[in-house]
Amino acid sequence: MDELTNPLLNKKYTRRKVLGLGLLGTLLLTGGFSIIPTGELLAKGMEEEVEHQTTKTKLRPTPEKWSDNEVTVAWLGHASFLINFFGTKILIDPALGSRIGITPIADQTIGPRRYISAALTSGEVGPVDLLLLSHAHTDHFDYPTLRQLQSQSTIAVTAKNTTPLWQGLKFQSIEEMHWRDTKFLAGVNVKAIEGKHWGARLPWDKGMEANSLLLSKNGVNILFGGDTGYTDLIKQQLNGIPIDLAIMGIAAYSPKSFEARHATPEQAWKMAEDMSSQWIIPMHWGTFKLSNEPMAEPIARFRQAAAGQIEKVALQEVGASWVLPH
Repeated sequence: MDELTNPLLNKKYTRRKVLGLGLLGTLLLTGGFSIIPTGELLAKGMEEEVEHQTTKTKLRPTPEKWSDNEVTVAWLGHASFLINFFGTKILIDPALGSRIGITPIADQTIGPRRYISAALTSGEVGPVDLLLLSHAHTDHFDYPTLRQLQSQSTIAVTAKNTTPLWQGLKFQSIEEMHWRDTKFLAGVNVKAIEGKHWGARLPWDKGMEANSLLLSKNGVNILFGGDTGYTDLIKQQLNGIPIDLAIMGIAAYSPKSFEARHATPEQAWKMAEDMSSQWIIPMHWGTFKLSNEPMAEPIARFRQAAAGQIEKVALQEVGASWVLPH
């Protein structure tokens, strides 16, 4: 294929231009400025981008029916989660549009198209009490979605040195959290945890961090791993706190150099086991093509790693909801 069509801009590009756009997009999306993909990888990824279509999710959460006396979790796709935490409505890393990437013109995003639609639109999510952004990479920090979610009733939490990215966005407050910071927000204890990732939006934003997040309320503890390579740093910072649910990324580990920033499925399972989590949700797979492994490989390997304990896996399908057992 010597010429490709950009479906968003309705323009045709030679393979050389596609590789250039693909390289820029991949680096901006994943923060992989020190991990340069090969030209062959980019060509393959961009050809798949043109060819695939977005599948509509079969499941749709119904948060209007959730009980404030329970903990209910819904996977909206990729790293986006909606949680009712005993009456506190929490949204994590929302990227709910048809694409993720850069937005050079208004809210027209240039970047990978979804393989499966978001389970809810921003309008269907509605105002939330807490909006948590783990870091500034564009598959977690999506400007079009954030603009649609603006609300004076919402407290936003962001990683260290990322507050300037929120300029022009209107929320009740923007709470910047450094590793090991703890804040009581909307009835929830939120602790920023250091994992093994970096959060620079652009290569010169060296001070921008990436957070894992510990959420605690009424004796229940949820660990949102965010993006992280394999590390025992998270377990060390938990200081023996029992984890009821660990939400862990399982994809974007190929080529091998990507493992420095993203755990393999086996490593994600081991980290959850090391923190003695009762339940685990695998995320960051099946929605966007951000790396070289086949789209279905991460969940297949994760299920194999969980063999014999698959009942501990709470959710595996975009749009599914789960209630923490009493």
